[in-house]
Amino acid sequence: MIMVPPLSIMSKNLLVTGTDGFIGSNFAVEARLKQFNIYELSRRSDKWNAERYREELLLTARNVKFESVIHFGAIASTSNTDIDTMIGFNVEAVEILANYCSGTNTPLIFISSAAVYGNETKSLSLYAKTKRQGEKILNQTPNLKFSTLRLFNTYGFNEIEKTDMKSVISDIIISGIKKKKISIWQFPDLEFGSQSRDFIFVQDVIQVISALISEKRYFRETLDLGSGQSYKFIDLAKYITSIEDDWFIESIQPPKNYQKNFYQQYTCANVDWITDLLELKKPRHPFEIIPDLINKYKVFFN
Repeated sequence: MIMVPPLSIMSKNLLVTGTDGFIGSNFAVEARLKQFNIYELSRRSDKWNAERYREELLLTARNVKFESVIHFGAIASTSNTDIDTMIGFNVEAVEILANYCSGTNTPLIFISSAAVYGNETKSLSLYAKTKRQGEKILNQTPNLKFSTLRLFNTYGFNEIEKTDMKSVISDIIISGIKKKKISIWQFPDLEFGSQSRDFIFVQDVIQVISALISEKRYFRETLDLGSGQSYKFIDLAKYITSIEDDWFIESIQPPKNYQKNFYQQYTCANVDWITDLLELKKPRHPFEIIPDLINKYKVFFN
């Protein structure tokens, strides 16, 4: 278990974007338990309006001094091809927040994505390109104290609303509960189930972010946030079926509209900084989390 210095010694105001999303909502719950005052800035429309976003930011932040701004908010879909919407929510919003933080001397934690690494051919989805542009904005904003976290595949209990954007771990657990089968995409040039991801439990993500805030780690850094290990899909599936022996593994084809040219066959984070800078234990192995996660999803669906 990751151990974090107590947050009680900090200023108690945090501005958090994306609290209606999976990770942002989990973070807000944990921060409130630590007696933080959470000021929320969430997407109120599917249409981007820069002036409205800026006005809502200034209204939310009026007469408040924040310990930090944590920017989870984004359109986190690798299949979204609406350029104007993606640029607005994923790039222009970052610039607005960066300028606000620079002007008020407020530290910023920006949640980016491992998608920026691309795949074996260095192909980047529109989502990955916007995240990379967001990172560039922070690096070019003068007098800005920030940490950028390139988040790897994050999983946890309350992913039901994420539909097709659920983590692989939650997706195969939910599929097993509903259908008694775990489906793995089969690619012609890839051994079945050998695609491999770095998975990190959402509570470990929250603990690391909390440590960055409490230790004031804002050194204009871009850091990986994963578990530091990569897990083959077939190994995850076999482990789960060893727990649920009436579930079986099947091979299926990817959806016809899936953009295979952006598919990442392998990801793995460099997380040495977690022990070097924060003196925390590295995030937990998925096999430590999966049994309890299965039980929670069973309760939910039954």
